[in-house]
Amino acid sequence: MATEKYKPRLGFDIRVKPPGRQKKTASAAQSGEDPAKHDCVAPDCDSKAACSLPKSPREPRERVWLCMTHAREHNRSWNYFDGLSEDEAQKVRESSQYGDRPTWSMGKNDRARAAANARGPADMDDAFGVFGKEAKVQTETRGHYREGKRLTKLQVNAFDTMALPYTAKSSEIRRRYAELVRRFHPDSNGGDRSAEQQLSEVVKAHQILKKAQFL
Repeated sequence: MATEKYKPRLGFDIRVKPPGRQKKTASAAQSGEDPAKHDCVAPDCDSKAACSLPKSPREPRERVWLCMTHAREHNRSWNYFDGLSEDEAQKVRESSQYGDRPTWSMGKNDRARAAANARGPADMDDAFGVFGKEAKVQTETRGHYREGKRLTKLQVNAFDTMALPYTAKSSEIRRRYAELVRRFHPDSNGGDRSAEQQLSEVVKAHQILKKAQFL
């Protein structure tokens, strides 16, 4: 049966292995150096070499000529970790699990991503209020963040109750709590209990922030 002649539709050959290329590859392989011209470099071996192999894992480009017997021995004794310390070998083992590609801790990645999401017009120094409206809308949409983590509604209310910024340090939270307790406690108001509701809200807010480990 006659073989149909290939006619490229795009004007050039798009086949993975065109016949011409296959022949070229084969001829290139045949033009390589003849192993029979070399002697086996293994000690006390008078045989002709059958192939060339990398000398060692640390010297992959330097090749040695070996007969088939010594080539098998060379492959069996091949140790990729030869010449590496235990720490270096362990790092190679760990990186090979992920295709020798860099990896990051999920917690750190999530925190960085959350921090990036938290940035926007709300973080800008807008002295003239140009972005005020947009900043407010985006803040309400994204929520409030502390150290890259989004605050819950209870945590936001707790900071608001204590009139503190959401990024307040633990020392600032403790100082404000002590100040508000003194202000609203009946003992500081001559026994007047009219501020007990405010005191109760401050204590509740303090407990929420403490449970969140902000203290």
